[in-house]
Amino acid sequence: MMNDYTQIGTSTANILARSYSPLLYTKKLRDLLESVSPGSDYSGHDKYALHVEVNNLLLQSYQGEELIKYQIAKHYLSKDTVAAFEIKVGNSRADFASINGVSRCYEIKTELDNLSKLIKQSNDYSTVFEYNTVILDEKHLLRAIQYLPEEYGIMIIGKDSLIHHRRARKNLNICARRQLGMLTSKEISFCFGKGKLDIGLILDSFSPAVINKRFKIALKKRYQDRWDFICKNQAQILPIDFQFFFSTLESPSLLYQRNF
Repeated sequence: MMNDYTQIGTSTANILARSYSPLLYTKKLRDLLESVSPGSDYSGHDKYALHVEVNNLLLQSYQGEELIKYQIAKHYLSKDTVAAFEIKVGNSRADFASINGVSRCYEIKTELDNLSKLIKQSNDYSTVFEYNTVILDEKHLLRAIQYLPEEYGIMIIGKDSLIHHRRARKNLNICARRQLGMLTSKEISFCFGKGKLDIGLILDSFSPAVINKRFKIALKKRYQDRWDFICKNQAQILPIDFQFFFSTLESPSLLYQRNF
């Protein structure tokens, strides 16, 4: 039976997204699909085909964080850029960031999110990244404008694309101390010389511009291998699973076919 991807509702898509994992085995995938799409026949699907069905259903009916991250990530796949999912910044966690000549940070607020943490998050990201953007459901727009610094970019989550409401301007509030606080001792030693782990001494010895430049070098080195893995395997990775493979470095061809 041909499955009609347009018939799954938003609430059902949310249930499907919460229940799905790339690690689900064949029977669980089949049961999950049949529970959200009654009347559809998945008995002839192998494990990979079931993953594809979940992916297609979510692409049609879901605007959750995983797919928004994919929409951002694919913009950087062919560029000379290193990017990463879920970067810890103070007590916040940036959804996505890219580092090339400049550093860019993206925070996502879907229809299901609220903005209770947005002020704290935007303040944290402004201390370390040069360009910052919030990607949000249109229902959040007016409130977000009240919360966000003027240099913050805003993108609206559209049906098939992300729409610029205003573009990010360069952030002039970067704090070298906060940047150094994001780095491990090994990264600090690599960037500023062996044995130089005293942040106060580094701040006295290097200008904020130099610290910012070396901060970006450290982040690129930290995430280079993971991002290279995504770029190399992008044709085999389903959009809903991009962050999973970035985190695990599992072989897509093996995982999608593994019958467990």
